[in-house]
Amino acid sequence: STVVIVMAMQAEAQPLIDHLKLKKNEDVFPKHFRAECYSGSYPQHGTDGEKESEEAKKKMEGASSLVHLVLNGKCHMHDVDIVGTVGAAVTTFAAIQALSPSLVINAGTCGGFKAMKGEVGSVYLCTSFVNHDRRIAIPGFDVFGVGKLKTLSLVSDLFKAVGAEEGVVSTGNSLDMTKEDEKYILEHKATCKDMEGAAIAYTCDQLKVPMFALKTVTDIVDGEHPTHEEFLRNLDTAAKSLQQALPKVLSFVMEQEVIET
Repeated sequence: STVVIVMAMQAEAQPLIDHLKLKKNEDVFPKHFRAECYSGSYPQHGTDGEKESEEAKKKMEGASSLVHLVLNGKCHMHDVDIVGTVGAAVTTFAAIQALSPSLVINAGTCGGFKAMKGEVGSVYLCTSFVNHDRRIAIPGFDVFGVGKLKTLSLVSDLFKAVGAEEGVVSTGNSLDMTKEDEKYILEHKATCKDMEGAAIAYTCDQLKVPMFALKTVTDIVDGEHPTHEEFLRNLDTAAKSLQQALPKVLSFVMEQEVIET
């Protein structure tokens, strides 16, 4: 199987790239496209200093998944990570076209909510997505704007294996939260506030590729600390939490069916 992991920020992704020993793959995207791809197999076989027999290698290769971690890359004008829905949708589309994955995972950090019992470091597996900043007060377009989407249902054993709660992602293109944003977020009982998830889910849904999100909390949106300060302070910790959780997800995906039928 082929798994594509979509992420937005280099700081979130680098611990995973290092841990999974992924190598930069220059052959995936067009020349001037800013997205980056890091590829490898999971799990990697063999131990340091040991050589496997050819028979063992062949046997183990059949039990491996191809893993591609794709990043939106750096903005060609401002040299910062391309966060937000536009970069996420474009990168996801390009990755699906180039790599034909059997599964897409959006891994990343998010804001959590004290009202939903979220804490810094909480881990969520999410298959429900909405938008909180697409307010279009025209019949039909209002529902499209919210874009409520359920991608699939995950088996309960995956939550146990990862140590994750079931979550709902609400996506918007601002780090802060307006009163109108908050109203939509509360209405849909969102546990995770991010800037990419719903765009990735919508792209995958159009292209009929199974998708879910793995999110770790960096900041408490309805807490007492300014969001940007708490986000920067906890980004490294959340990235390490992702580094611990994602291999558990990949191991489960390899060995068992993750989609509840």
